Amino acid sequence: MVRVVLDPGVLIAAVITPDGVCGHVLQAVIDQRCTTIVCPVLLDELEDVLLRSKFRRYLPIEHVPQYVALIGRIGETHPDPVTSPGRTPDPDDDYLVALAEAAAMDYLISGDPHLTDL
Repeated sequence: MVRVVLDPGVLIAAVITPDGVCGHVLQAVIDQRCTTIVCPVLLDELEDVLLRSKFRRYLPIEHVPQYVALIGRIGETHPDPVTSPGRTPDPDDDYLVALAEAAAMDYLISGDPHLTDL
């Protein structure tokens, strides 16, 4: 089975546009057509971003913990990876590359150009 790390931005885009590409990727994980790897820092970032007021029109604040818990349940949980600074142009994303490597992922799925260019 294909194993992926989903950038939190992909999981947020799935909320905003469930019928879009990211929504289809998330549905593939839900349908067990692929496996996603999560870690505590990824889930924390997802929750922190979704709690911002600009996302209220897409996901009520009381549903944010439920959505994050769902991602945690359907994902294969790994510990937070040890990161090396400078892996990406955005130090906050270094953990995604480290997680993908530590979990021997097939793909790191992101819409961020600094990650897709890797």
